[in-house]
Amino acid sequence: GGAGGETSEIWTPDIELWNLEEGLKGSFDDAYAVVQHDGSVFWSRPGHLRPACKFYGLDNFPFDQLTCTMEFGSWGYSGKYMRLVKGGGTGYSMGGSETAGESFNEFSFVEDDPVQCIEHLYPAFINSPEEDWPVLMYNVTIARSWQPYVR
Repeated sequence: GGAGGETSEIWTPDIELWNLEEGLKGSFDDAYAVVQHDGSVFWSRPGHLRPACKFYGLDNFPFDQLTCTMEFGSWGYSGKYMRLVKGGGTGYSMGGSETAGESFNEFSFVEDDPVQCIEHLYPAFINSPEEDWPVLMYNVTIARSWQPYVR
């Protein structure tokens, strides 16, 4: 609550991390939203995504770069009712504070193209041929700090 109103009053689309270990509702904390005079809303919520990843790149341990694909889409609404598109041309933004993280991180984002966002369409079901299923797939690539493993 507070001056900004209850965040439960904000409609949120039916979007879920399909390859989830924990759902988005359980992963993100509540936070205040900023509503502009034109009706636009900025709602940044702290939390951690917990995908179940099939990592690629483990064969180069400890000099590996691992890629995890995260797939976001509606759980109950087809593309006829909800269509996900990449925002800002890339589908993501990277940022953070100067104090975030630890002094030593076992993994960090790779320098070149750490995140790629791909629009993907799953075909319609036979009984609903006009309803495809759009998703956004994010390929996130991290590099391992190899120093602790090599002497």
